[in-house]
Amino acid sequence: MLKNDDFSDEELNHLIACVVITYNNVDNVTKLLKSLLNQSEDISEIILVDNGSSDGTSEIVKKKFPDVTLFINPCNVGVGGGYTQGMKYAYNKGYKWIWLLDGDSLPQIYALEELMMALGDLVSIYSHIGILASVPINPSTSQIYGGFIRNGLFHKIPKEIMEFKKPVSVDTVISSGCLVSDKVIEKVGLPRIDFFMDFVDAEYNLRIRKNGFKIISVPTSIIYHKVGNIRIIKSRITKILIRICLAKKGELSFHSPWREYYAKRNEMYTFWHEFRSYKDVFRLILSLLADIFYIIIFDDEKIKRINYILYGLADGFKGVTGKTVIPSP
Repeated sequence: MLKNDDFSDEELNHLIACVVITYNNVDNVTKLLKSLLNQSEDISEIILVDNGSSDGTSEIVKKKFPDVTLFINPCNVGVGGGYTQGMKYAYNKGYKWIWLLDGDSLPQIYALEELMMALGDLVSIYSHIGILASVPINPSTSQIYGGFIRNGLFHKIPKEIMEFKKPVSVDTVISSGCLVSDKVIEKVGLPRIDFFMDFVDAEYNLRIRKNGFKIISVPTSIIYHKVGNIRIIKSRITKILIRICLAKKGELSFHSPWREYYAKRNEMYTFWHEFRSYKDVFRLILSLLADIFYIIIFDDEKIKRINYILYGLADGFKGVTGKTVIPSP
């Protein structure tokens, strides 16, 4: 058991635990754990939360990585449940910083060190840093998920992130790659378990910002993070449409249709029930119109996906939470 009295203030700031959540990602998890063990910045403890995997993840981790702290859930408790479980354990042990990673992520070897270097440079500028976030890149599409600034009805990615320059304050980041301060957990609490998955990170970010903490995206700290299922476009006409509409090459990334339910439900719930922000509800509807346009043109499962979107919006408006839609393979 770590005791704060045993460390100096400088040493306390470098007590880092890493929480990894995984569900049927055994091949990438072994690569991820090797990467964590070889990080240029020391990680005091690696905590793996296995969300009911059926691919032998737990058995392989026990055998190949005996020093990893392993939590095995009998079923998938979702992103919110998994991170909460690991973060609560790490916080109660006295860790000052907790680095969150999804099982389908892979950090560069200097990723954590870059976050800690940024902390040293920025601590005199920002008095309340709640999160330092690595910049995730989808290795299949090269899309960057480095964080957004909420600008009126729209969200934009700062040019500092797109050009991999200096750290920048943002409003929201995705969970994977976040280095979370223990002060955030002390004041704000933990991610919502009842959201299950999707928009869990955004809702947590909003609460963190509401409580006066800064969220800093660090473009020099890079992790590779798979997002959705990649669909290769072969039709020349469709490729031209993609370039015009999305400024992308002939590759698209789609989540399974059922995830649209949780994404839209949890976003509607957050802005209607938790924050009661009419502007954000209006922005949600506008973005939804763009999403449906995108789905109609490019998605092979458009009817199923749109049905899940509408179902999620209705449940979010009614205040429904929990694991209400069972994930399909």
